[in-house]
Amino acid sequence: MILALDVGNTNIEIGVLFNEPANYQVNHSIRFFTRLNITSDELALFILNFLKIKEINPKQIKSMIFSSVVPPLNGRIKDMFCDYFNSDIIEVNDKIDIGIVNCYKNPKEVGSDRLVNASGIYKLYKKNAIIVDMGTATTLDVLTNDGKYIGGAIVPGILTATQALTEKASRLPAISIQKKEYLLTDNTAESIEAGVYFSNYYAMTGMIQKLAQEVGFKDYLKVGTGGFSRIFAYDNIFDIIDYSLSLKGLKVIYDLNKFAYC
Repeated sequence: MILALDVGNTNIEIGVLFNEPANYQVNHSIRFFTRLNITSDELALFILNFLKIKEINPKQIKSMIFSSVVPPLNGRIKDMFCDYFNSDIIEVNDKIDIGIVNCYKNPKEVGSDRLVNASGIYKLYKKNAIIVDMGTATTLDVLTNDGKYIGGAIVPGILTATQALTEKASRLPAISIQKKEYLLTDNTAESIEAGVYFSNYYAMTGMIQKLAQEVGFKDYLKVGTGGFSRIFAYDNIFDIIDYSLSLKGLKVIYDLNKFAYC
């Protein structure tokens, strides 16, 4: 088995996947809050406890692949795996094969999480796609059916924007981020909830359509991923919602690359 880590600004997603080539099934996964001050030992204990709960022998973990948009944690992740698992490590960076062509003006500027998602979608579907990842930021990424990542757009994530609003306006109440049926409301809390939901709904539908027009897509997949995509699961914004896309993308990249040793 392999361990896959997607290190984001808000959460670290950990998945256990099978070692067989072209097997993208996620055996087990878990998320926890990203902490900049976490030690390699703390991270190891969390993962070992997770494996114990899932009745997975740590000796079954032969390799790890990870992507990270939090560079200060990268060294600790490598130390953790070398110290506690003593196995092969692959880090997603510009030196490895990701299975797609990065057409960004400055390829090093692209967050590895965006490329991992695109790599997974290309391998699984081989279609034009617009991928919307709704996390700390909401990213929209454009992938062609011949495997070219050509860029996209970034907007503040739902929680990020909502927290900024409530922090700047002290009289506004705390709210739940959830699906809403009506924009018109008669109280402040629901007014904010409706505004958050529908502003994101129309932003997503409008920007997906705008991106498709700009690149000339006629037939394309609309893919949702990230925790907040669940809110829009029944709104017909997306053709596919895959909450494990990042882990599957990591497995795709793992299959493409030789191992770098501790």
